[in-house]
Amino acid sequence: MIKKILISIFLVLSLNANELLNQKIENFIGTENYLTHKNLINFIFKKEYQYTTVDGLNYQTILKTLKENGLLDLAFNEPKNIEITFKINSNPLKSFKILKDTLKSLGYYYYFTKHTIYDGTESLTWTIKLKTEAAIDPLVLSNELFQHDCKVMNITKEENDKWVYELDTANASLYDATYITNNEKVSFSKPLSPYFIKVDKASQIHIISKTLNRWLPYVVFYDEHLNILKVSKEEKVYRSITLSIPENTKYIKITDLYTLFNIKRGLSVLIKE
Repeated sequence: MIKKILISIFLVLSLNANELLNQKIENFIGTENYLTHKNLINFIFKKEYQYTTVDGLNYQTILKTLKENGLLDLAFNEPKNIEITFKINSNPLKSFKILKDTLKSLGYYYYFTKHTIYDGTESLTWTIKLKTEAAIDPLVLSNELFQHDCKVMNITKEENDKWVYELDTANASLYDATYITNNEKVSFSKPLSPYFIKVDKASQIHIISKTLNRWLPYVVFYDEHLNILKVSKEEKVYRSITLSIPENTKYIKITDLYTLFNIKRGLSVLIKE
């Protein structure tokens, strides 16, 4: 009896998973394209368990399969405006930085923020608009976010080329921050953006400006959620500076008060326990 019940539950779950998978494929590629290639889709997605997880669908695997079989067309006939919405459930400040850095790494520097909605606790919704010749590749974007431990819970393509990403960012990490251990000295070359470092429990940071720089220090200390703990800035040129590190500091941003050109020859950083 128990065996029959378990089999029945498995069949129901399988049917639901299969239905959900097909609905999402149709959403991604459009109804006309879906109906045209229904036989091919049934064949390549016949092992639906490969495209599902305990939390729902495995979007990266689904998108990868669609791309490999030429079913995911993201190009437009001409440049057009598109909207992308990111729904974040945790670590809003850190996640917001990860999203902006990810877009930049994919070559998207110019976009307009349509709106940002913050509930005052953890959830954040950020909608951007940009003009492009193709939609942002959801597979590439998902893979980049995965590198920061941002889990894609849902992706939806809406009318007029609007895309919505629902992200679990509870464990989001800034892996592009340079980790410096206590009593370790690190030399940084010419910056393309502010230096961003990650530290353990430490008491001081000693920063040395390289010869011929004209560095006006601007240093920001953050906790693990990227809340600002302290900002240190100076209106005069420094050859070196030693600053106390606030308790609970996890990340430190180092830049110039006015322009990165002032530190074009780089900086050296020493973290003291």
